[in-house]
Order: sequence, then C-alpha cells, then structure tokens
Amino acid sequence: MKEKILYADPRYREVLLDFTMTDTLIALGYYALILIVYYVTGSLMANTGKYYGVPASILLMLIPLLICRRRSTIGFSRRNLKRSLIVSSTIGILFLLTSTVIPGLAMGEKLLPLKEIVSNLFYYFIIIGLSEEISFRGFIQPRLYPLVKREWLMILVGGVLFVFMHYPFQMAARSMSFTEYWPQFAADAPFQFLWHLVFTGLYRRYGNIFGSAVLHGFVDMSMGIFA
Repeated sequence: MKEKILYADPRYREVLLDFTMTDTLIALGYYALILIVYYVTGSLMANTGKYYGVPASILLMLIPLLICRRRSTIGFSRRNLKRSLIVSSTIGILFLLTSTVIPGLAMGEKLLPLKEIVSNLFYYFIIIGLSEEISFRGFIQPRLYPLVKREWLMILVGGVLFVFMHYPFQMAARSMSFTEYWPQFAADAPFQFLWHLVFTGLYRRYGNIFGSAVLHGFVDMSMGIFA
C-alpha cells in the first residue's frame, strides 16, 4: 500500500538522475531572476497602480521552454496524460465547490460577471497555474536533485523555495518591509507548502506537469469567482 501511495513514474526518476550541478546552478539563477521580477512587478503595482504580472509570467515561462531542448525535462510529456487530467480535475472541482462555490452561494455572495470569470479562468489556469508549474515543478525543483542527492530532501527544499517565491511580489505590492509582511506570510505558508506537496505528488506519479497545472489553476480560481 505504501508503495502505491508513494509511486513515481519511472521516467520521472530517470530525468532526476540525468541532471548535473550545472543544471542546479542554472535553476538557482533562474529562481533568483523570478524573485527579482516578482519584486519589481509588485513595486510597480504599488507605485503606479498598474499590474504587469501577465507579461512577467509569460516571459518567465518562456525561458525554460527556450533553453530546454528536451521538453520532457520540464514535465512536457504525454505519459499518463489522460489519467493525470482526470485525477487533477476531479480534485480541483471538489475543492472549488466545497471551499468557494457552495459556501459563497450559501452566504449570498455576488458572482463576478461571466466575462470576468472567463478571463479569470485564463489568468489562473495559464498565466499562474501553468506558468508556475513550468517554472517551478518542471524546471527548478528537479534540478535541485544533484545538490541534495535525496528526492525527499529535494521536495522539502523545493517546498521552502516555492513558498518564499510568493514573498517578494506580495511584500512589494503592499509597500511593506520584509518584517512587516512576515505575519501574513507565516499564515499563508503552511497552506502553500501543503499544495506544493500535492502538486509534486501529481507530477512524480504521472510523469507530466499538466495535471498539477490544472489543479493549480483550480486552487487559484477560488479567488476568481465572487466579487
């Protein structure tokens, strides 16, 4: 039973073993770039009121796609694709219904206009969900393996990096210092880390990032239904 729960697609494990310390350094440099871009984007939003997150996310998403000749090394694979999409969609729909839709309707919250909900679907599933899964679960996290040598440690370190990846934008957008934003960050971090484990579990089990991207979109879509 334990083996079934912790099962990982063989190709996923093979890809981990192919990476070198050079890949690790590139991934860490890319992670640093993400932190900088997110901070600048948040600062611009605080100072000008304009949100440049969409072009920033698209740019960051394109970098791994352009530098990785083998797209399978960032999770672009058709392996178990149907199963991963069915499982992730089922979990995502149940989550969205129980956490947002049913409680919101019960409390009489006002739905956003249909046009805005459709726009949010694209934003949360593609600009956020797919972009972050390519950038992080597909590119950064697997390339930590040569540094830590243990998959469980790679996932743990990756989870910490994933959680902190959200810090610069939120801090800058609120015009807060590192310490001022810390209480809010500490409150959100456990949930972000938990979802990181779920997203990683989908990726390693099915060998592609599309399932985790779909679930990521459903989770974030909880912010894009009600006014």
